[in-house]
Amino acid sequence: MNIQYAAQLLGGEIAGPSTVLCPGPGHSAKDRSLSVRFEGPLPDGFVTYSHAGDDFRECRDYVRARLGLPDWEPGDEQNRTIPKGYVKTWDRIHTDAESQRRELTDYERERIARAQEIWNQGMDPRRTLAETYLRSRCLEISDRQAGHVFRFHPRCPWRDETAGRTIFVPALIAAFRNVFNDQVTGIHRIALRPDGRKIGRKMFGVVCRAAVKLDPVGPHLAIAEGIETGMSGRPLGIQLPVWVLGSVGNIGKFPVLDGVERLAIFCEAGKASADNARMCGKRWRTNHKRVHLIHPKAGADDLNTELQQGRRASA
Repeated sequence: MNIQYAAQLLGGEIAGPSTVLCPGPGHSAKDRSLSVRFEGPLPDGFVTYSHAGDDFRECRDYVRARLGLPDWEPGDEQNRTIPKGYVKTWDRIHTDAESQRRELTDYERERIARAQEIWNQGMDPRRTLAETYLRSRCLEISDRQAGHVFRFHPRCPWRDETAGRTIFVPALIAAFRNVFNDQVTGIHRIALRPDGRKIGRKMFGVVCRAAVKLDPVGPHLAIAEGIETGMSGRPLGIQLPVWVLGSVGNIGKFPVLDGVERLAIFCEAGKASADNARMCGKRWRTNHKRVHLIHPKAGADDLNTELQQGRRASA
């Protein structure tokens, strides 16, 4: 891949003949904590290193999604960047690494504990800046979601990439819960200004194989990339339980769940969303599940944009 084009897709800058420095997953556009080195013989065609300590699997999948590359799937010989002689060994190694039931590393346990600490410091989000922000997006927090799904943190830790230090800001926080056992393993933070406008968003903890569970799961389930997109389903008349996964890459590798017979995917505009929805759908259909893709109306980037446009048109 042309290094200039790769830097453009990753939102970063060239730092050498084959290296790009760019924002890591969940970091601001000004961040340069992720190093991506391109080299043909490497199994994925590139190798990543996070100077912020982000999980290597999240970084790898984030880069693949931004570059428009298909997610890795064991045994899938199409669109592989892996030399044929490495395929079997690479698939075996990464099948072990991606195991849904694998043991957590000490580093992951530390991140989970810190995320849980921040979550436990949160308060009821109603009548706070968190509610102000969501209402500006035509969204409401339900009684069930208040405290269990969403909380408000008046002084949430937030890495200021420009200043290179941690500051404390009011933030809407959402709990990422393990898709299998419901344990809180991470948080989604939306930093807010004093008037409720968004500063930015970041994830923390372990969000792989986890979701912001807006609703209890049933035989039917919908998944979305962003909180605002996921919360827009019901006001638009889509009466399905919804889980938010936080990134387009997490949609691509969303695991097949026992007891869920039909999966809906809230798609967003762009090739990355389409590619990851296709990969997820392929996996679920292979396991004899029904999959339905829900796209925003023409002219809208996502369902929340569609919701806001509809509310403005009817006002």
